[in-house]
Amino acid sequence: MAEPDPLVVAVNIIANVVRSVHLKRALSEIDPEPRLNFWRGIYGNLLDIAVIDWCKLFGSDDEEHQKTHWKNVIAAPEHASFRQELYDALATDKDGYAAYWKEMKDYRDQHAVHRDFKKNDVTHYPVLEGALASCRVYYRHVIVKLRAKGVNRYPEDLDAYGKAFADQAREIARAALAATNGFEERVF
Repeated sequence: MAEPDPLVVAVNIIANVVRSVHLKRALSEIDPEPRLNFWRGIYGNLLDIAVIDWCKLFGSDDEEHQKTHWKNVIAAPEHASFRQELYDALATDKDGYAAYWKEMKDYRDQHAVHRDFKKNDVTHYPVLEGALASCRVYYRHVIVKLRAKGVNRYPEDLDAYGKAFADQAREIARAALAATNGFEERVF
């Protein structure tokens, strides 16, 4: 079986980050403090998968299996300009981006993937606006390469896709949360 195109894999991971962030936001907008563990688990899982998937794109690039890391998809001569686009999109500089990267990777390493019981419970959750902004930059590069290969099934504009998904997610979240209003928490 042929190995999947890293561009297609990357675009699907980017889309999953966008969907996870917007779905978590939609749920939190409607019920910021859910009383049922069912919803608390979903909210937490959405945060975790957004961070885990973001790290597949922007985390450690020295792991051999990280074929979707931007440094393995974007040609080496373009790395400096890509980094600058990231800094601009996040309204930061090299040090600010490094701090954001560390925040995301530390959350992934210590809480989402490898629970570090020596650390205290999470006191600070990653802000996902930077994840969305960096995914937009990466998506713009990937979509150009996919279009050059004749792959046209993905949306041109990631922001428009994200907005449409968020609008639908709010509608569904409102109905889903309302459907569980009559439930009382019976388990820890």
